[in-house]
Amino acid sequence: MDNIGILGRAQAGKDTTGAWFVERGYARVAFADPLKDAALKMDPIVGTTEYGDYTVDMSSVVSDLGWEGAKDARPEVRRILQELGAAVRAIDEDFWLRAAMKKVVEANEEGRPVVITDVRYPNESASLARAGFQLLHIDRPGIPHLTHESECALGPEDAHLLVLNDGTQEDLYARLAIIWDEVAARSDARQLLSHS
Repeated sequence: MDNIGILGRAQAGKDTTGAWFVERGYARVAFADPLKDAALKMDPIVGTTEYGDYTVDMSSVVSDLGWEGAKDARPEVRRILQELGAAVRAIDEDFWLRAAMKKVVEANEEGRPVVITDVRYPNESASLARAGFQLLHIDRPGIPHLTHESECALGPEDAHLLVLNDGTQEDLYARLAIIWDEVAARSDARQLLSHS
């Protein structure tokens, strides 16, 4: 089965989609995992308590709410991740890509396909496409359009397949089952061509 890269705006359903593939034997990899690890080691202040009498650090918020909840409850969490990621990209555009691809190689050598849940930049999508990944764009109407480069550098035109996420989680899963068949067919066709 082919490796999968997932594109889409914040809150489009990328992690939910990734979890669906993990349930089918895929290994989950995210470009942002080492970024999040670095941010937790820095453990910056991301706000104050309700009355402003105490500061709140990132590790406490993430521990209490998880990453998605922390980014929603404390916008400073998302901003720090975006700015730290962009600062490293300014020094080395492929830093996060190389870190993720090491994990991809390890999983593939173990016989497991990979799903990358956070493809955000053109260099990432181009590299994954060259490596044979199938790129899925998750489109969820009605979610906010964030303006940071990491949220708007890629669109549906950068993916091989488009998944509309405009209903329930069960609706998304039903659409993913159809996509699964398409990805399997493409993978089988490539294997036949490579053996002929």
